[in-house]
Amino acid sequence: KSLYASSTLSANGGEVILKVVNAAASERAAELRLNGVKGVAKQAQGWVLASADAMDENSLAAPKKVVPVAFALDCATPSFTHVFPGNSVTVLRVGVSK
Repeated sequence: KSLYASSTLSANGGEVILKVVNAAASERAAELRLNGVKGVAKQAQGWVLASADAMDENSLAAPKKVVPVAFALDCATPSFTHVFPGNSVTVLRVGVSK
């Protein structure tokens, strides 16, 4: 297994926050199912921290070698598929109605 995930509901109940780690070197697709919600926002906010080499790290000489990248994700239904890059940590914030 190379995908590890955690999810929670925001304090105000308006967002599901998903955190997914892909520990494999290659990308992995996964179906995400937000069970128990009536609806989801048309777009989610996302941030991914990834590198081709799992051993990459920031240093004084290269302080921005590995940096988070923001993106928008279309997800107008409670079930959707997303491809997680290899060697990555992804955070998704999906607006929901209960």
